[in-house]
Amino acid sequence: MDVIKAIKSRKTVRAFTSIPVSREILLELLDVAIKAPSWSNSQTWEFAVVGGEVMEELRQVLADKAMKQEERNPDIPRAEFPSPYHERGRENITRLQQLLGSSRDDKDKQLQWASRMMGFFGAPSCIIVYTEKGISNWALLNIGLVIENISLAALNYGLGTAILAAPVGYPLEIKRFLNIPESKQLVVGVAIGYPNAQVKVNEFRSNRVPLEKISSWHGFDNP
Repeated sequence: MDVIKAIKSRKTVRAFTSIPVSREILLELLDVAIKAPSWSNSQTWEFAVVGGEVMEELRQVLADKAMKQEERNPDIPRAEFPSPYHERGRENITRLQQLLGSSRDDKDKQLQWASRMMGFFGAPSCIIVYTEKGISNWALLNIGLVIENISLAALNYGLGTAILAAPVGYPLEIKRFLNIPESKQLVVGVAIGYPNAQVKVNEFRSNRVPLEKISSWHGFDNP
């Protein structure tokens, strides 16, 4: 797929088919993704790739916690952005809720949505991305780059992705379940699978701030 087309096509997929993604495809995809640049070629990323029965068991563990509304304790604290960044996210959530016929006041639907999110939106596989605890903050920039590669490369195989912080909100459970050392910090989980085109939520596209509002140009002639 053309790179520009892939960037424009990428979106968060929130409903997947049950068709499994083969180990071979995931291996090939990750082998491409790790070509991402990193600070001084430090490559500060590691992956736990989950599928099959293990994926179903992990999904249930996390969904149960969501339904019980157990407090999350992520390795990386939840981001709290000031204005105007907070409002951008809030607007997107409101639009998504409207598409789903929900609202912030509908606690039952909010709980159901949290459970679906914890369950990686039903994806047949996920990739837990992690790194060492106490490492430089630049490690997270590296991981952002490799996650973008995963999301773009997935399109080449007809796959979709959702980059999720919610599931790694229970790091102790995930580390125990997947035998990840306690010395690691979980960054995100990437749901990956074949998008379900029949589900309305996959029509949703997030907004972008117009470029002219977030850029300044120096040394160029005015258009």
